[in-house]
Amino acid sequence: MPDEVNARDQGGKFTPHEEGQFAARCADTINLGQRIETFPGQPTRVVDKVAIVFVTDSEQETKEIAVEYTVSMNEKANLRKFLESWRGKSFSDDQAKAGVPLHKLVGVTALLSIEHHTSRTGRTYGKIVSVGPLPKSMPAPTIEGYKRPEFWAERKRSYADEAAKWVATMSKMQGEDYPDQAPEDDDADSPLPF
Repeated sequence: MPDEVNARDQGGKFTPHEEGQFAARCADTINLGQRIETFPGQPTRVVDKVAIVFVTDSEQETKEIAVEYTVSMNEKANLRKFLESWRGKSFSDDQAKAGVPLHKLVGVTALLSIEHHTSRTGRTYGKIVSVGPLPKSMPAPTIEGYKRPEFWAERKRSYADEAAKWVATMSKMQGEDYPDQAPEDDDADSPLPF
């Protein structure tokens, strides 16, 4: 006998952050763990991810918006570019090599520019398109009462599961069932340059 189930709309409508420029304060930095990244023409890789969460006063209420980056201070890394824009100056190579303690960003103010974007599924969301230092004369929201939403724990679990599956698959491919694909005989007389 089937279970009686009544499906209904629970009213969980998502409202994207308003577009424009906003005074903000960093409320949280979240270590999301490792994630699998795949870009066309490049090998798949495992990277460490971090989320930086901001609180703004949008439409007369406190709202949250976040950015997610690969944890890297390489000169071309998006996280480094974001942090340099936020602080208003570049990091020296020595500072980047020493590392930046991201947890110390909590409480730091910023001026955010937010635009609406549409996902592949048609959902509209707010995206931080630029960040800079907050002018001294501009008041910033407080982070008092901020509580990390549960979806960040769900995202961590999702990334961890994704990474574990990928690592297991790669391990299996390197095992005896999947022999190495390199040629057995290195032909030194081959006219090919590789």
